[in-house]
Amino acid sequence: MNIKIKLKISVFISSVIVLLLVSSCSKTDQDPTLATIDNGSVKYSEYVEFFLRSAQYKPDKFPTVENLKEIVELKAIEKMAVQEAYIEGIDKDSTYLNIVKNNTRRLLYQKYVNSGYTNLVVTDSLIEKFYKEYTPQYNMKYIMRPLIKASTLEFVGMQKDTIEVAYKELLKGVEFGKVASKFSQDVSSKEKGGDLGWIILESMGDHVVRAVMDTLSANSYSIPFRGFGGYYIIYKGEQRDVEVPPFESVKQRIWKSLYQSRKGYIQDALDKKFSDLASRYKYKMNEAAIEEALKIAGYKANVSKYRELDFSKLTGTDKAMKLCEYTDGEILLGDLFANSKKAPINKYEFLKRLGSISEEHIFAKNALEINVQNVDEIPEQLESMRISLLRAILFQKKVQDKVEIKLRELNITKNSRKRTELKNKFKTEYEDYLKTKYNFSFNEENFDASLKLTTESKKKQNIERNVKASNRKK
Repeated sequence: MNIKIKLKISVFISSVIVLLLVSSCSKTDQDPTLATIDNGSVKYSEYVEFFLRSAQYKPDKFPTVENLKEIVELKAIEKMAVQEAYIEGIDKDSTYLNIVKNNTRRLLYQKYVNSGYTNLVVTDSLIEKFYKEYTPQYNMKYIMRPLIKASTLEFVGMQKDTIEVAYKELLKGVEFGKVASKFSQDVSSKEKGGDLGWIILESMGDHVVRAVMDTLSANSYSIPFRGFGGYYIIYKGEQRDVEVPPFESVKQRIWKSLYQSRKGYIQDALDKKFSDLASRYKYKMNEAAIEEALKIAGYKANVSKYRELDFSKLTGTDKAMKLCEYTDGEILLGDLFANSKKAPINKYEFLKRLGSISEEHIFAKNALEINVQNVDEIPEQLESMRISLLRAILFQKKVQDKVEIKLRELNITKNSRKRTELKNKFKTEYEDYLKTKYNFSFNEENFDASLKLTTESKKKQNIERNVKASNRKK
């Protein structure tokens, strides 16, 4: 009997055991209550779902009374906090409503882009192909002269001529790394002699580059050629074989690699769609407002768009300026600075950020029009977002704000240990207050049966992961 058949039999036996255990429970209570609170409870199904999700990559982690109580109490506190948030009127707070509006738009935008574009390029079959070809790998280098859609014929000709000059240097026997450092315009690899590291064929997003790479033998370079992103000369170095890690441990990393390498194709398709929708929704940029905002920040004509500007000069009134408008919507200057991590520092980033936000607004509007908000898991995600936000704002008011007040009273500004200590103290006190107010209590009589069921579910989860791992190796 082969391993695959044995594993399938084990899965079947495990399933039968779970069914027997379930049937041994009261027929009227297939989802026993593990804790109660006023106007609510925590069920077995909530516990087992949370436990299995948290332990899916930990085959040796099994349920215990301690982790059952920890998870059930956490779930109960979440439910009590939501009830308290409604009592506090947080659901009617303008800050809450504005965040919900913005987060809903972002979620719809992401779903729209992923389902309509990204997932059509970075497919499950492509991820599987990448994994199957995880080894051997080749040390790759390249010389790149980039082009963009707006490149003039004169610029294209200049880039082509330059890549030809670089090729002539290689023919003269000049080392590839030196030629790359001199002629390549790829920022990330230029200073490393064009070195891209150890590459899997599918990690090269440009299909032309992949085709050329596939034809090269080890330790050889190509003739100049034009790909999706510009002109290239690529060098295929030595080969190495590596140990292939478990699929689940690298799946997300593979997705990111494929997405990054194919982002240009995805963005190209999105740009075309945006152009169509912009016309439909009467999208219009306020050039005068954009120019005024840049001027306030210190931008002057004939100065490089990459020169750093001082956007701190923008006032609250300035940030209320309308940069773009479309049917039933608008984009304000302040929207570009709402996320401090993505806030622009020069004209180039300013315009790029404005383009990204405009894309988000227009695609989210189209998503609503085609009813994306009611597709697949989106309704549940929207509800989860709203509930999580209610809890977050409640704990900000009841815990974090108290921490900051106490630190000011103590005249402490930089003691992170004291901040953490106070946060844990106030959080525990507030959670205890909620548990008392809402009469939290465990239903310990249901613990034993729940632990047995969860243990069998965990065994089944482990077996299924082993089956999948075995299938992939074949």
